[in-house]
Amino acid sequence: MEFQADLDALQQQVWKLEKDNAALTQKLAGAASAQDAPDAAQAEIRARLDSLQHDIQALKTRSDETDQRLAAMSETLRATRQALEAPAASPAALEGAPAPPAAAAPLAQALPPAPAVEGTAGVELYRLGYGDYAKGNYDQALVELQEFVRNNPQDDLADDAQYLIGEVNFSQQKYQDAVAAYDRMLSDHPAGDKAAAAYLKKGLALLEMNRTADAVIQLQHVISAYPKSEEARLARERLRALGLRER
Repeated sequence: MEFQADLDALQQQVWKLEKDNAALTQKLAGAASAQDAPDAAQAEIRARLDSLQHDIQALKTRSDETDQRLAAMSETLRATRQALEAPAASPAALEGAPAPPAAAAPLAQALPPAPAVEGTAGVELYRLGYGDYAKGNYDQALVELQEFVRNNPQDDLADDAQYLIGEVNFSQQKYQDAVAAYDRMLSDHPAGDKAAAAYLKKGLALLEMNRTADAVIQLQHVISAYPKSEEARLARERLRALGLRER
């Protein structure tokens, strides 16, 4: 769950920086068109733009590196799973499976220890689904994540998997399916650590569906229920972009 939160935070930071970059670009264009615009003010805006663009590039590089690590881990786990499911699987066959790459080790260590053999298979299935989601293999990720939730409804990762099902649908612009997935996560895991993110993304999906009034209700709930969270800050920004103020 920890590496999921890290990736979410990266994506949110990139989104915020790109928004700030667009706002500063517009401000610079307005200052340049004004006859009395001070050169110092324009220079300051340009400097801030350069800094923002540098930060955006750095975050995108980190995101690309994370995707590569997840892809390597996913391929390793897929090979291990195939070896385990082979009819004539033997210790020798399992020993032939590739070892996890060193770069993936920190991500694997972030997961809780598996309580039993069945739980171990479940964790591997979640990792496969997450890896396919990170690589953009959305159809495969959906199959793996749904299977994980179906077979491991009480697992500590069940809320993360259900949230990712929503993210897969959101990424494919299947906003109605995304809302349904977020709703199920909130119903099954109302106190989970992904609740604030689910309310926020549900609100954003509703905005994409032009259900603005329903979306505002979700965004306001994020602010009132999780006032100090990163999701609340993003919800406030979206409300301001809509010309609204929080209640």
